[in-house]
Amino acid sequence: MIAFNKKPGCHTSPEEAGILERISWCAFDFSNSAFSTVVVDLVFSLYFIRIICAHRTDATFLLTFTTFLNQILVGLLLPLVGTLSDVTGKRKEIILFFYSLCTLSTAYLGTTVEGEVWKGLITYAIAHVTFSFSESLVASFLPEIAPESMLGRLSGWARSAGNLGAFVSLMAIYPLLSGGFIQSNIDRIRLSFPLVAALYAVVGLPFFLVTRQRTPGSQKDFSLALKNFYLRTALMIPSILKQKYVLLFFLAFFLYGSGATVIMVVLAVFSQMQLGVSGAEQIWLFLTLQLGSAIGAFIFGFIEDSFGPKRTLQLNLALWFICVALTLFLEQKWLFFLVSFLIGTANGSLYSVSRALMGLISPPDKVGEYFGLWGLVGRFASGIGPLVFGLLFAVNKSFQTPLFAPLVFFGCGLCVLFFLPNQKPQKIENKEAS
Repeated sequence: MIAFNKKPGCHTSPEEAGILERISWCAFDFSNSAFSTVVVDLVFSLYFIRIICAHRTDATFLLTFTTFLNQILVGLLLPLVGTLSDVTGKRKEIILFFYSLCTLSTAYLGTTVEGEVWKGLITYAIAHVTFSFSESLVASFLPEIAPESMLGRLSGWARSAGNLGAFVSLMAIYPLLSGGFIQSNIDRIRLSFPLVAALYAVVGLPFFLVTRQRTPGSQKDFSLALKNFYLRTALMIPSILKQKYVLLFFLAFFLYGSGATVIMVVLAVFSQMQLGVSGAEQIWLFLTLQLGSAIGAFIFGFIEDSFGPKRTLQLNLALWFICVALTLFLEQKWLFFLVSFLIGTANGSLYSVSRALMGLISPPDKVGEYFGLWGLVGRFASGIGPLVFGLLFAVNKSFQTPLFAPLVFFGCGLCVLFFLPNQKPQKIENKEAS
């Protein structure tokens, strides 16, 4: 039995968290990236379209529509799950439930065969949704295990652990996918799902064994706590409507978040269907993405320190726009790999720079609430983007026209960013309110 090492009413300060706790927390990012890179971005999308739906023409739409439903469900239920964890003080136990369910459903994906469309989609949905819940709840431990002075560093170390997790998981499944997504290699491909499930389970386990939960339950009445949460959210809406910079950023984040999700979800399928990138080449493609992501996170960190988050994010989105525009006309694999490296570079820092800009424009006394709504906007963007792509693909039966959707998303998001400040706008807001 797992010991959760939590005493009732314990209020240990972040400074008391040891190095092992921080390492175990970062290790969960390792396991998260192993799941998201292999299952969400690479293997399941190709396996579903090429193998499970081998004789269907609606596979791309079904996959993107399922992704849409997954993200919307997480966005709607995450406040409820978060409130439950706060009220009960059993956040680790709740994470363990989702973590276990994600592990089992990921392994179970390996039992799906050709024609089992709904079995594959439902199992994938369970794995994806439970993964998203556990990922969000684990992130909430950061303020408990690190003082304010090292929040950024520890978050960055976790991101680095995530890049390492993606690299290790890709190398682990390399022998299984090198034969390509073809009928003769089905048994080997199916083994990749339990392999990644095992990696996710083993690397994530230290979090439960070592990391301590320091925040006790706030109260016993869950229904009252949930009611208070939605009441606070409703009361916050008039305040948000007065914060024009926050509204503008929510719009920009929704637009470019939708575009980024589209690219990352369909990149593997696009590369194989349009350019013939298959087998071992798919692994090298995603290793290229991870290399670009690691370099991008490093480079854009220096750019942000010099020019501020707004201008850095504008540069980032300009890079996204150029990459998508080039993808529309690519015909050679080596050029696609180069563009994929640049996509990884842009993707590696997109979230961290966006988070910095959100912190810049949020009212200092309501940062937590505004970040919660920002996360909700991100979930909806992650659902709407793939849905738009899937609908366009269903109409055109081609990848070329639907790729104009993320191009529009990035272009419009970039335009909206021009209206945001590069420094804290509180004085401007106070002047307008008076």
